[in-house]
Amino acid sequence: MRAVVLAAGIGSRMNPLTSERPKHLLPVAGKPVVRRAIEALSEVGVEEVRVVVGYMADRIREALSDVREVRLSFSAQERPRGTADALLAARDFIAGEDRFVLVYGDVTVSRGPLEELLEMVRVKGLDGGLIGVVRDDPWRFGTLEVEGGLLRGIAEKSRDVRPPALVNSGIYVLPGEVVDAASSVPPSPRGEYELTDAVVALVKRGRRIGVLRSEGSWWFDLGGPAELLRANVDYLNRELGGGFHLGREAKVLSGSVLRTSFVDDLVTIGPEASVIASAVMRGATVGRGTAVRESLVLEDARIGAGSRVERCVIGPGSVVQDGAVLVGRPEEPVVVPPGTVVSR
Repeated sequence: MRAVVLAAGIGSRMNPLTSERPKHLLPVAGKPVVRRAIEALSEVGVEEVRVVVGYMADRIREALSDVREVRLSFSAQERPRGTADALLAARDFIAGEDRFVLVYGDVTVSRGPLEELLEMVRVKGLDGGLIGVVRDDPWRFGTLEVEGGLLRGIAEKSRDVRPPALVNSGIYVLPGEVVDAASSVPPSPRGEYELTDAVVALVKRGRRIGVLRSEGSWWFDLGGPAELLRANVDYLNRELGGGFHLGREAKVLSGSVLRTSFVDDLVTIGPEASVIASAVMRGATVGRGTAVRESLVLEDARIGAGSRVERCVIGPGSVVQDGAVLVGRPEEPVVVPPGTVVSR
């Protein structure tokens, strides 16, 4: 079985965090979100994966260079012209395939729902399928129109939809002929060629595309910093419970408290500090007596002594000086740009 992972986008809504990396490489509980997708695909029996890259393509190739779970290859989308165009960059990989899996590389993918999707398509003899996730904020996504368990249409980011509603997860099983449909779709109002338009075109041709309904507590679309932080806190709880992960050569000094947290390689946690429901990435430092809660501290950032960091994303190489207090809200976390110095 083959799969295509779309990871070519710029991720402008994630700025400034995407000034130095594609959003697909932002970590969820210590692991790049695109890597999590590839691992989930491997767990359901996918053996070959084609990753479509564009923005900062070399960074993604490098980050995935040690993948061994699947046979991995890459295609380049030369210009950011939409998801249908990104699929066409991988047409050589899926040529002749009856069906293949396709996932967006900036959403969390879970083995269980993916297995259910594959089984639904197989057992019901469908042409394809996708996972629909129940959301209370459906206007942020493509809303699915479903009849008798089959897709009938997709309304993109409509304000007319009443929550809760079923939204497109970006996780599909598609027939090979979707390539022809993708080649024929007109540009959308925003000037891009959309994969959703190609899938709806298949429905209009009479193809049976099933919709697997999921409550979707496992699903996050990393559209912005708030969703990135929610995904991290959720997956830290799922994978670590009240425990913690400690990386190679990490130092945790006396009197510190770690709970529900990922501490990466070469991190130093100072004495009497507390790190709760947070991820502290490679080479970062948390100073004496500092409290970090529900936050993501990216590579080589330094948080000074006696500081308080809560619901924040601290950019790589940033410095939060001694005694600084940074407290965000769940819907609007504090984001410190890469390489920034934050004074008390």
